[in-house]
Amino acid sequence: MRAAADWIALALVMAWVGFAVAGPVGAGAIALAVLLLRGWVPVSTLMALLAPLGVMLPALALRQMAAGMGVAVIPFGSLELVVFLLAYLVFLASAMGVVPVGLYRFGYAPVPVAVMVLAACGYGALSGQVFLPIVAVMGQALWVMGWGSSNWFDHVLHAVLVPVTIVVLILRMV
Repeated sequence: MRAAADWIALALVMAWVGFAVAGPVGAGAIALAVLLLRGWVPVSTLMALLAPLGVMLPALALRQMAAGMGVAVIPFGSLELVVFLLAYLVFLASAMGVVPVGLYRFGYAPVPVAVMVLAACGYGALSGQVFLPIVAVMGQALWVMGWGSSNWFDHVLHAVLVPVTIVVLILRMV
């Protein structure tokens, strides 16, 4: 079951690329190609490079494609993106041992995860954003059920978010 969810997540992320290039038809074609050509080396390589995909990347892909088709989506503010980028870079440095505090270990413990999920839900309630609370709660649900990683951060974060966030910030400046 988890393998099927991973392949669907990869199909959604790649559909996001197809949507950017050729709209809904491109999204559908690439998603279908990913699902039908799982054994093809380029597709298998993408899975090996991007796994675990977690909740965030597929959710972002769906959100952006929905916005591209006219669904009203509250965009993230530039300040929110800068704060996220800086915090996530510190988190990644911590996970690699560059910063002496191991923040990644908090993703294994129920109480810190619950506090982080509640904080995301509180932020969502204050800002009117439903996206982050949904991702946080879905990540927690997968984590509690034991689907995928035993660390909550693996469900709600992905290293690809760094270049994606940088590109969004650069595009906003241009």
